[in-house]
Amino acid sequence: MVKKVIFIGLAFLWMAGCFREKPTAYDSTFKITLYVKFRDDSLGYNQFLKDVRVRLKPIDYNLAALTAITDDSGKVIFEDIPWAKYDLEIRSTAWVPFIDSAGTVVPDSFISLTVVDTANLISPNAGGVVVDTIFTIAATSLPGIKINEIYYCGPENNQFYFYDQFIELYNSSDQTLYLDGIIVCRIYHMSTWVTYIFQFPGKPVIGREYPIQPGQFVVLAQDAIDHRKIIPKSIDLSHADWEFVNSLDFGDWDNPAVPNLFNLKAGNNKDFMINLGTNVILIADGTDTDYANGIDLATVIDCVEYSSLSDHIKDIEKVLDRGWAGVGMQKYSGASIERITPGFDTNNSTVDFVNIKPPTPGYQH
Repeated sequence: MVKKVIFIGLAFLWMAGCFREKPTAYDSTFKITLYVKFRDDSLGYNQFLKDVRVRLKPIDYNLAALTAITDDSGKVIFEDIPWAKYDLEIRSTAWVPFIDSAGTVVPDSFISLTVVDTANLISPNAGGVVVDTIFTIAATSLPGIKINEIYYCGPENNQFYFYDQFIELYNSSDQTLYLDGIIVCRIYHMSTWVTYIFQFPGKPVIGREYPIQPGQFVVLAQDAIDHRKIIPKSIDLSHADWEFVNSLDFGDWDNPAVPNLFNLKAGNNKDFMINLGTNVILIADGTDTDYANGIDLATVIDCVEYSSLSDHIKDIEKVLDRGWAGVGMQKYSGASIERITPGFDTNNSTVDFVNIKPPTPGYQH
């Protein structure tokens, strides 16, 4: 019995030694100076960021995280901190000058971006002083709700039928997200020109009524019917997850078994129809629905531009999409654009998407 007690005691001590509790004294301390920069050569950004929150979490000790805010030069300093490795985290709102699609800085015009770090660990060096530049990227390229597929060109037919259009969303994160209040927009030219704006029911950002699970595809149909009954080479959208419905369009089909996204634009009496050759599709969190002055870029969740033309002139700010998908796509060809891999997003639709045939509503080809 005594041996058993001694054995248990030794085992407990061994297990306790596996964890490094908060120390009462440190072997040494060191200093970290970081410069936080947002750089995107394709957009023309290469600037230090002020008023950005930087968080350092020690991974060697059971200590609270350290936080600080960058100054006007983008610099943040952590002094006399324990000699340890630190996990760096930046996820913060930053204001940067607005650069238009021609690469010109617009005077006295700024946009808000959520930026995140691209670094991993920061370790002390022999001198005890670390100075480094931390580069950030726009958070829209991170996992979350993405536009995964857009079918816009219409099926093979000679009757000019294209009412089988759909947009497919995908949750590329490992968490349950929510569609409540999200808006879906068709953009004519730049984010200030909103052609259509439809909205999911529920309260934007805080709503928890309409979940989208990790890895789930969600199909938004222009008309949720089996279009093959009209055009044999079309597709079946009768089992779509959502349907665009405009109460002012008296000829708009409404499948009672499919929930609706509703039109928000005054005077619009059309269903959510998108151009068969060139257009921009944008989804945003729904906190800004004042479409008359455009959509606040800080609220944008994802944005995709497409065009059949290889020399297309951009119709959306490059900060939202650097390129465009669908080059070479022919009208009434029964093809669609789809991300190379669900969730793959570099904010450049030229490389993110491929043309596929046939469309694959609700799954990846």
